[in-house]
Amino acid sequence: MTVERHLILVHTPGYQDVGDFYEIARKVQEQASDIEVFVASNNIPSSVTRRRASRLPPLIFSPGNLLEFRPVRGKIYAGSPIPKLEQIARFRSAGLPVPATAEITPDVVLPESTFGSHVVIKPGFSQASHGHHITLMRREAVRYQPREAYPEDHPGRYGPMFAQRFVDTGPVVNHDRVLTLFGAPLLAFKTAAVAPRPSLDAPDDVLSNAPMKARRRDGPIARELIWDADILDLARRAYSALPEIPLQGLDIVREAESRKLFVLEANPGGNTWIFSKGGMTTRLIKALGVERLTDQFDAFTIAAKVLIERTRAEAE
Repeated sequence: MTVERHLILVHTPGYQDVGDFYEIARKVQEQASDIEVFVASNNIPSSVTRRRASRLPPLIFSPGNLLEFRPVRGKIYAGSPIPKLEQIARFRSAGLPVPATAEITPDVVLPESTFGSHVVIKPGFSQASHGHHITLMRREAVRYQPREAYPEDHPGRYGPMFAQRFVDTGPVVNHDRVLTLFGAPLLAFKTAAVAPRPSLDAPDDVLSNAPMKARRRDGPIARELIWDADILDLARRAYSALPEIPLQGLDIVREAESRKLFVLEANPGGNTWIFSKGGMTTRLIKALGVERLTDQFDAFTIAAKVLIERTRAEAE
């Protein structure tokens, strides 16, 4: 079959292993002789690749922002940070379940009927990630603070803070992460704290110091692969809210009492490609008890399939 389209896979050294992209490229070539695949570094202009890849309509995929590599032409799908409040608004507009959320402004009102008894306070801009500066507090205790009132290292000094209804996941804090490519799940696992969270009747200072995201730095955590059909379905549907973001690391929580699911964020910046990122990948492989993180859903075969579909439909 004659080559009709090009696919450019852009990797960022230090964030993704180029070997992952060559493996995906090989799988694409095996399944689609009408597509020629190029692998480009995001740290250099890759001038020869740019010129060769522009001879036919290309599709460009990069987990994160394009940096030094700038294609001559083509349909581009690249990760990019999106403010968390915008993510929530777009999830809601797409009909997805999200907790009640409001930016903390001088005139903010948090009705008990929608926000419940407790809320989680979070930074509103995407760079404030990894669970930092997320605190639990009673709804009626929420107060606006001007930016200059926050400590120098607090994200509230540099962007908005917001309140979100506390979704009680049970005795221990936990969340599910589903990594998707164009909505197709590549990896899904649960992260849970080992130590129980404080009672909601605890004093304010105890609540405010309780970790609200299960993280290694806050104490022992447990991880396990998940295959829950409703979680995977919600992750697939979530892609429609942010269709310009190809790789999404969706954080989803399940309310213990109602069993309802809620989407929290998509981590759209691209730093969620965890198949080949050194220490973090090694720790996750050990915690999940697998040989490779791609094994759960045959991730690179799925990636090749969806990239073939996108290239045939959208290369330009």
